[in-house]
Amino acid sequence: MARPNLNQVHELKRKLIAERKALLESTHEELLRWGEHPVGELAGEVPDVGDESVATAVVDLDHAVVQRHVIAIRNIDEALARMRKHSYGICADCGEDIVYARLAAFPTAMRCIGCQERHERTYAHEATPTL
Repeated sequence: MARPNLNQVHELKRKLIAERKALLESTHEELLRWGEHPVGELAGEVPDVGDESVATAVVDLDHAVVQRHVIAIRNIDEALARMRKHSYGICADCGEDIVYARLAAFPTAMRCIGCQERHERTYAHEATPTL
């Protein structure tokens, strides 16, 4: 199978733009919520160690959500840039086509399945969660 045709690229572009918009809105709402409920407010006026710990965990989780959104937006922007450069659907590692089925499932993919599997085996240790 070959990389996506022009109609498929346009459909994926619409999907990416919609996802980007949703992520931006969600991130904006999350950041507004941070301003409305600072850590001290979550923990209470005289927090005990347990309350403070829970409040810190909630803030850390919120921060991780926003960080994931920012990474996803960056990946979408990179995919849209590849579309503009007419390199979308070409594996960044081997230069072969990325099949449409993979891009339909994962529109920001920049590697074919084989190269992505090699990449994940090579760099798996770097994707360790920090929370």
